[in-house]
Amino acid sequence: MKTAFHVIYTALALNFIIPVCVYIFAPDVAIGQFAAIGDPLGFTYAHTEDSMFWRVLGIANVATLGFCCVLLQVDLRRWFAVLAPLVFLKSCASIGFGVAFVFEPHPAYLAACLFDAATVGAMLFFATRALHELDANQQSAPVLA
Repeated sequence: MKTAFHVIYTALALNFIIPVCVYIFAPDVAIGQFAAIGDPLGFTYAHTEDSMFWRVLGIANVATLGFCCVLLQVDLRRWFAVLAPLVFLKSCASIGFGVAFVFEPHPAYLAACLFDAATVGAMLFFATRALHELDANQQSAPVLA
């Protein structure tokens, strides 16, 4: 389980860190990809998120998610408390996209809601399982006196 934890959390960290670079250097690409989700179904996305205000907040949010994933990988036992704000932040995003979908039923909102919910589940499952494995291995290790 510890290996699966590292694989999943590497993927999660990259899933946050790479988009941060896109948000910084090519924000139009990020907006275009989001909008394109509805294109095959005939939905148009008419909003723009081109203000520096929202860009800075998005970068800070996603960079924090990536940083938290890296902290957990570095020392899961020491940084386990970071899991709570990590899950809270990503859960807020999932709920927010769900609410957005209710008021503006664009498929990208629903996709983001479901993807973020699955991400929260993966965060919780793999981190808690890996911690339990670490604890079990520590308890079964021989004590040298």
